[in-house]
Formats: sequence, C-alpha cells, structure tokens
Amino acid sequence: MEREGKLLERLQEAKWGVVEIVVLATVLAFSIGVFSSLAMEWLSNRSVAIASVACTLLCLVYIALRHTRDRKLNANIESTFIVDDDHNMITIPEYDASEAVARYFEGAFAENSALRRQWEREPLESMREMVDGRMQIRNVASAKLIREVYEYAILEDLTTHLSDYFNGFAGRDEDLHTYERNDLPDVLLANRFLELFSRDMADRDAFGPDDGPPDGGRVVMQTGPGGYFHHFELTLPTGSTLRREGNSTLVISGPAFQMKISVQFRGTASRIPFGHVRHYVGADPFAVHAYQVRINVQVLVRRSFIFGGRRWNNHLWVDSLVDSLVERFSLERHLTRINWPMVAATLHCLDVRDRRTTSPS
Repeated sequence: MEREGKLLERLQEAKWGVVEIVVLATVLAFSIGVFSSLAMEWLSNRSVAIASVACTLLCLVYIALRHTRDRKLNANIESTFIVDDDHNMITIPEYDASEAVARYFEGAFAENSALRRQWEREPLESMREMVDGRMQIRNVASAKLIREVYEYAILEDLTTHLSDYFNGFAGRDEDLHTYERNDLPDVLLANRFLELFSRDMADRDAFGPDDGPPDGGRVVMQTGPGGYFHHFELTLPTGSTLRREGNSTLVISGPAFQMKISVQFRGTASRIPFGHVRHYVGADPFAVHAYQVRINVQVLVRRSFIFGGRRWNNHLWVDSLVDSLVERFSLERHLTRINWPMVAATLHCLDVRDRRTTSPS
C-alpha cells in the first residue's frame, strides 16, 4: 500500500499556507480599502460595508476549506496466515504478523485448553456452507479467535509504537495520559488474548514465583513454554480515549483526530503465491490453507485542531503508526522485503534449466 506524503505533515503545511494567503489577502484588502474609502464616504451606506465584510469572510472560509479538504487517511492492508490440515498455525519466516499470530496462539493454547478446543471443534473450513444454493458465512469460534488475535497484535504494535515515540518526551507530563489494564473498558477486555496475556502473572498457573518482578521492579514481557505475559500500557495525548465500535473496530478519539482500525475476516483465500508457500515457507501448497485478513485504518483530522491546535508533535505518530502496521501486517510488503519477484524468477529459470538437462535429447 502506497500513500502520498504524511497526512498530518501535509495538513500542517496547509495550515501555514492558509495563514500566508490570509496575510496577503489582508494586505490587498487594505490597499483596496484605501482606494475605495472615498466611494464609501460618498455612498454612506452601511449595507455596502456589511456586504463587503461578508464577502471577505466567505472567501476566507472557502480558502480554509479548500486547503484542508484532504484531512482523511484510508489505508487497506491485506494480511495472511496459513494453517495445515491439522489446524496448526504455519509460521511464515520474516513476516512479523505471521510470527506474532503463531506466538500468541501457542501461548493462549498452552495456558487455556478451552480455546484450543474451540479452535479445533469449529475449524475455519466450517465457516462457509451452502444453504439453498447460496453460500453462507458462519461466525464460527475459530473465526472469532482470528479476529481477536489480530486485534491483539494491532494493540501490541500500537502500545509499542507509542511507547517508543514518547520515550524521552520533551513536552509537559500533563500533555500525556497512560492507560493500563485497569483503565480499559470491559468491552476491550472481552478480547480473550488481551485479557489473558495482560493478567497479572501471580494469578496465572503458567508462571511461578520466580517469574515475578524483583523488589521494586516490574516485568514488561515474559514468554515461555507455558504462557505469554505482556504488561499493557498505552500512552496517548491527554483527552484521548480508546474504545471498541461494533465487534471488530478499535476507535482512538482525541482532540486532534479520530482513528478507526478494523479487522475483517470472512474466510477468504489469500493471494499468496504457491511458489512462496512451497519454496519459502517449506509447505505443500495443496496441504495447507492460506487465509486473508483485511485491516482497514481510517483517520479523520479535526479542522479545529488544524487551525487552533498546538503541540503538533504530540500527534505526529499517526503516520508512522500506519507505516508500522503496513510493514508488519501487509503480505505485499513482506513479499517486497524478501524480494520475492526476483527470487521467483530465479527459481523459475533454475526449474527450466533442470527440465532441459533431464529431458531426453
């Protein structure tokens, strides 16, 4: 997925462009006013002055709206995961989303056997069924787990990205607010991966006394064969909220913008190349199932912030977050990163050469 420039940086430039136009328009209006003053005195009509002010304001509003009309961002990311006939998750090397999803499933299944039973009892291939000659999509237990694990992976990327962005923050402490597990609404803790992995290690059988933090310390992340723990901590600009809209949309709303991140999974087959599965993943393309997950990110910047907002640096993480999500979750970006088109062409040339070598003369 490619985007032209950075959304907030473009709007910041547009803001100063509008200011520049307003200054020039004011100077021009003053000059015109000098020449028209005699005419105004001659007419001595207030309606003319009112009409003049109204026209000026309309022009300024038009300029402001025109230069900030591009205040939306809409990014669609196509992600992929692979399972075999035994419903085991197959990891795609050097593909962050695949590695993360496989790791989360392993940790959740090791600690909560009920989730494994749901995954196996209602597998993904049971999502689609024919009813009266029409294909119906069922919201089976395994599909719910896929949406939840991807939502959790996005939340992990969000918390890590913002922690890195605000690390060593030079602004005022009151400009930021940190949310922890106890601050989250129940609707977010309905995500079973988030609820399990952020729960205190002392309350989980997967961890022993030696796994806890040292005196006065805190464990941020702990992983092992029996489970996975990650301390949930999300830093946002003051006045921002995190909530869920519907069943699969995260909403971050704040003074500068509103961001919506949704996870869509309908059991659709992925467009991952067969050769990639065979040669790079090391699996038989006909013995595994590759599925597509769509992630949609929408950002709407508020006009009130564009012209009246301060501390832009508190919000410039939006563009880099979207770039991070694309880098981690996009199958297309993964194929580009490993230079798959060139690798596929090389493999094809080698295959043609081998066939010619082994064919009878």
